[in-house]
Amino acid sequence: MSNNRARASVERIREKVPIIQVLAALGYDVREDGGDREQQFRCDLHGTGHDNKPSARVYPDSNTWYCFACGITRDAIETLRTKQGIGFWQAVKILEQSNGLDPLPVDYGADERGETALHEMQEQLDQRVTFDDEVKRVKALLDGLTTDRELPLERLLSFWEAFDKAFYHVRGPHGDGGVWHEAKGRQVLAALRERILDILKDLQAELE
Repeated sequence: MSNNRARASVERIREKVPIIQVLAALGYDVREDGGDREQQFRCDLHGTGHDNKPSARVYPDSNTWYCFACGITRDAIETLRTKQGIGFWQAVKILEQSNGLDPLPVDYGADERGETALHEMQEQLDQRVTFDDEVKRVKALLDGLTTDRELPLERLLSFWEAFDKAFYHVRGPHGDGGVWHEAKGRQVLAALRERILDILKDLQAELE
């Protein structure tokens, strides 16, 4: 059997099984009636398992979620595997049965082949947003804040400093490469962007 079978299972579950439904069933504090709205929640899959401030965000449009503390994007299969400590095909089987999906003709004992396919799919998922994409997003956000003066100058400057540091560590002093891989830079910038957006939401809530 080839990895095509495993890949077909991954793609079907990502298409048919709502990630919010899976998270809710596992006890995470997400609202199943939230529709396509992005939601933040506490992730127990890193550190001691106690996430004092919500570190994760669910993205219904891609049927995935990302934890900024773990630095990992997870779909339904990866969520179940990590949470319950089970194999790839076991997670697929559970998700198929709990969502009324007829099983594809796969060998549920072939964990090694499934792990390979999942790893390939996970890499594709994480690389949809590049470092340059995050640079553009954060820079546009900071440029807008600088123009509108929505934040105190000291805080705004601290955000610019964090942005410049991440860019420098990836690109280097002469644009020939720094000490960070682009993946790390992307994660740092994504976390910075989320932090800024959370602060803006809090400010908006205070005004209302």
